Amino acid sequence: MSANSQPLIATIYNPHNQSKEALIAGFIARKQKFERLFRDIRDSPMTKPEQHYLIQGIRGMGKTTLLLRIAYEIDNMPALRERLIPIVFNEEEYGISSLADVWERTAQYLGETDVAFADLYDLMTKQYGQEDYEQQALQTLIGALQQRNKKLLLLIDNIGDVLKKLDTQEEQRLREVLLTKSELRLIGATSVAIEQVHDYTKPFYEFFKIIHLDGLSQQEAIDLFLKLGETYHTEAVQQLIERQPGRIEAIRRLTGGVIRTMVLLFEILVENDSGSVFRDLEVLLDRVTPLYKHRMDDLPAQQQKIMAALATAWDAANTKELAQVVRLESKVVSAQLKQLINSGLVEKIETNTKNHLYRLEERFFNIWYLMRFGRKTDQRVLWLIRFFETMFEGDAEWMQERIDGHLQAMEIGNLDPEAALFLTTAFAGVLKDEEMEDILKKKTVLFLTNQGRYDLLNDVSSKYSEVERLLREHNYQKAVTHLENFHNRTTRVLLDIISCYVFLKDFEKAKEILIELFISHKIDNKNFLISHPNLYVNNNTKNTKYRLLVPLLVFEGICLILIVPDPEYLPDDVINIETEKILFFSKSFNDDLKSEIALRYFLSVDISRKELALQITSDLPNTIDPSNSAQIRFLLSKKIIQLWNNIFQGLEELVPLKEPTLVRFSSKDNGGDVATLFLRLLLAKKQYHTAYNYFTQEEWQLKDRFKPLYYATLYFLKDEYPTEYLRMGPELKETVDDILAEVAQMAIDYA
Repeated sequence: MSANSQPLIATIYNPHNQSKEALIAGFIARKQKFERLFRDIRDSPMTKPEQHYLIQGIRGMGKTTLLLRIAYEIDNMPALRERLIPIVFNEEEYGISSLADVWERTAQYLGETDVAFADLYDLMTKQYGQEDYEQQALQTLIGALQQRNKKLLLLIDNIGDVLKKLDTQEEQRLREVLLTKSELRLIGATSVAIEQVHDYTKPFYEFFKIIHLDGLSQQEAIDLFLKLGETYHTEAVQQLIERQPGRIEAIRRLTGGVIRTMVLLFEILVENDSGSVFRDLEVLLDRVTPLYKHRMDDLPAQQQKIMAALATAWDAANTKELAQVVRLESKVVSAQLKQLINSGLVEKIETNTKNHLYRLEERFFNIWYLMRFGRKTDQRVLWLIRFFETMFEGDAEWMQERIDGHLQAMEIGNLDPEAALFLTTAFAGVLKDEEMEDILKKKTVLFLTNQGRYDLLNDVSSKYSEVERLLREHNYQKAVTHLENFHNRTTRVLLDIISCYVFLKDFEKAKEILIELFISHKIDNKNFLISHPNLYVNNNTKNTKYRLLVPLLVFEGICLILIVPDPEYLPDDVINIETEKILFFSKSFNDDLKSEIALRYFLSVDISRKELALQITSDLPNTIDPSNSAQIRFLLSKKIIQLWNNIFQGLEELVPLKEPTLVRFSSKDNGGDVATLFLRLLLAKKQYHTAYNYFTQEEWQLKDRFKPLYYATLYFLKDEYPTEYLRMGPELKETVDDILAEVAQMAIDYA
């Protein structure tokens, strides 16, 4: 984080380091659990043995805070404190190895808490060495309590560690004591499923009433951040909640609602110094390392292997898939998964078959694992990419803010060189925009050069830098092959593609891309005739025209002409929307304009033009060349208008969607492209199986290109393909829900 910003709130957000007043003031996340427990404690006179509790939740869920909050509330109620003394054990009690040690430690804490018991420990240990010392120690404790008419509430964190150190006879003895001695009541806490509690052969089987601490809900997460914002970044948090609550939800999903991890990420969420995000994350991941390492170290070896396999997979996996990775029998993996689920570490996604799916409950733990244990060179920054994918899902504005902050930090030189490289690589991994990637990486090269870190330059390369190298070498065929596969077909990309085709003398393809440029980027062809009246000269020499075109593309950076044999045929008004009279000067441009106009009617939801749009597209071809991207666009447009008019004939004949030119065909203002528009309309018109058939065409790779739309399709078919739908990662749920809402609105708009 930046040098002038506040210390991370996480450095003081530790329940044992907080004052009693600070903990009570900041206690908000587990109020209902606390009130339920405390009501029972307050209203129980303990004239007879009472119900004992076990609080279960993974590390960071607030167990220690809840125990302390109970103790502090008892202290704050004089009438209750007069008869009940809370004893809070340390999280780690390394000095306990027997049941007698438990009574000795209790006596020590009691003497520190209440001066009336100051001599209790010495009185107890005087009997050490006797054969029945444990019983004598207990009787000394109980006698002292009865003499002063006091009761004890034992609050033991990590009680599983204590129980592990007792032999079976001592466990049975402790159970007997808790069942018969009304002077003692126990509330324990554990981060793992305790064998002694879940094994029916053990003394404590079904002994405790278990209170499960699950991840925070969406509202609880907002309440937590509001509370933090009362002291830290107050204005920033308030604006965040009012304007972009999705960011808090992203944090909640990323952390699985684990309180401690959410607090650790609090500073990242509200920090304005975007250039420091990488080092902030590194610090935070280092900070959670003890927490997460402890979580892994608590597990048996087989469970550790399964956790590692799930972390590496990221997406949900079934038992068979895991068994192959960890090289264990499926029945062994199933048994271990059950224990991991009980511990709250693994989430089970049930299917209609026996092949259920599993993934790590906390995504940030998964990110930590990828950072700490990723081995492959090309995965060095995978953890950061996963973080950005989750955080920026559905929030392009925030991602752009972070990118702008990163660029600014490099420009002023206020960034660690390695951090700059990692951030650039991660942003490029999340972005599907080659031009922005090129800008990021060129800025990074300049920054690293200025910093003298020439050793890092080999790790910086972009797709566009490769294209520029090919252009310098006049290798236009390879250059255009690269360009045609770019995700974001910006003006610059299209201009380069046209240039390549001109040099390759493929003028039909150049014209096709030029049309795409006109349509996608709304370039007005008449402006060029005004600005460049001398370009159209009477010269029949083709070479002259080519020389005129290339400087225009390369040096002026704009393209406002069509490559046609006779430019003078270009009319003043290509389209007159008012009179609906359309003039065309070439057959392919004719079809392109027809499809574009029909789509404009469709996108404006102009019901009065529904039939007109059908007439306009009526003579667009039904049979196309699968390799001709323009014809694919025409046919898609035609099918969209037919669906609008509730004409479903011919849908079973799939339109090939493998051409990358489809993804940026439509103009910027409609926020989509023809391919996704068509697929969404299929869903709106309840043509679910047709939509699904498109995604099953492996060679088109639509599942990867349009993953949220794929899972939206599976939503409607989840009865038929339940397992596939459940594979969806939680980070996609919000995006998929948005798509489903859009489809529902389209069903109304285009009924």
